[in-house]
Amino acid sequence: MYCKKCGTLLDEGTRFCTNCGADQNLPPVTSYENAGRPNTNMVLAILTTICCCVPFGVVGIVYASRVDSAWNTGHYEDARRFSRLARNWSVWGIVLTALFYIAYIILIAAGVSWAMWWEDADTFYTCLL
Repeated sequence: MYCKKCGTLLDEGTRFCTNCGADQNLPPVTSYENAGRPNTNMVLAILTTICCCVPFGVVGIVYASRVDSAWNTGHYEDARRFSRLARNWSVWGIVLTALFYIAYIILIAAGVSWAMWWEDADTFYTCLL
């Protein structure tokens, strides 16, 4: 039998490791458990859905809803991946919406300036005639 924490060879039935003192009756602790439960990013996904971009927000909500169930079943790597995907989809929805509004404002400003120029040019040409 080997220690669940440090890997030292132990006699069968030994309760505590002679090297590190770890209790052998407890389940092994993984590095993911030590890092703590990942954030679901559900609030960010919902805000993205309501305020910004519905398709990206819905995908973020789907991934955010999978975080807790993956963590509770012991799939720590999947829980972290789902958390990261929920955050990424939500952030991309916000970024694309911001880019859309920036492009919209630029196009409106260009249209207004073109219309003003065209009106001035029309007035100029009628005065020449």
